[in-house]
Amino acid sequence: MTTTTTTTTMTMTMTTATMDLAGLGALLARYPMEWWVAGMVASALVGALALAGLRTAQRHSPPLRRFLPAQAHWVVLAAMGASAFTLVLAGATMAELAESGRTGGHWGALDDAIAAGMRAQADTAVLQWFAALTHLGDSWALAGGTVVVAVALWVRKHRLLATGWLVAMAGNGALTKILKELFERVRPEHVHGIAQAHGFSFPSGHSSASMAAYAMLAYLATRLLPRPWHLPAVLAAGALIFTTGWSRVVLQVHYASDVLAGWLLAGTWVLCTVLIMESVSRWRRKQSGLARA
Repeated sequence: MTTTTTTTTMTMTMTTATMDLAGLGALLARYPMEWWVAGMVASALVGALALAGLRTAQRHSPPLRRFLPAQAHWVVLAAMGASAFTLVLAGATMAELAESGRTGGHWGALDDAIAAGMRAQADTAVLQWFAALTHLGDSWALAGGTVVVAVALWVRKHRLLATGWLVAMAGNGALTKILKELFERVRPEHVHGIAQAHGFSFPSGHSSASMAAYAMLAYLATRLLPRPWHLPAVLAAGALIFTTGWSRVVLQVHYASDVLAGWLLAGTWVLCTVLIMESVSRWRRKQSGLARA
């Protein structure tokens, strides 16, 4: 009797949770434009907070030599170790998202609810609007931009930044393709004919590529542009990243968890790239100081 009661309670709880997620999915699908604006604002604010945190850390963090041996190469090794650990955590999280979608877990239920709501409620004009915005993450556009930025940085003798930029973009693209083949998730049904997408769904390539590109551009802005440009660059990056990802959900060519996985993948890869670049830059400054001494 106790076992039966417990099973019934668990079933009712899961049913209630599924109904709640279905309601949330329907709500997101009912107001795609409003959620787009809210998401852009929220993403821009997250970028602003990250910038503020970075500046605070630079002002108040104790010198790195308190934690690491005096040899400068340990700075780079520590950055590589932290990057590897971060990538493992991100990979585990992405695996959880994929498994939830495959087995009908909470994320899978939310994915299905949003996709079904978009199919039932999305207006043609809204779909056309987001079909235009989704080009912000097109591979051909970002590939062209990658080459232009890399050449510009190299010509202006920012060799480390140019290398980091290429590593961030090329590495993220390669990881996205590998993970798509690994998870083999089928895209949601989309029959409106306004946008088409092919291949596997998880993680979202548009979301991943736009995160890598615009986050790295914001980082480059903080390194190369005068201080008054830093905040606008970060705000714009946040808005563009969310816009690209949300467009994939509205167009029903990706599940919401595909987009989240793309952001997580690229955000982690960019963070690791920047961490190593900063450590190499610190190493070079230290070596230069020793040489002058």
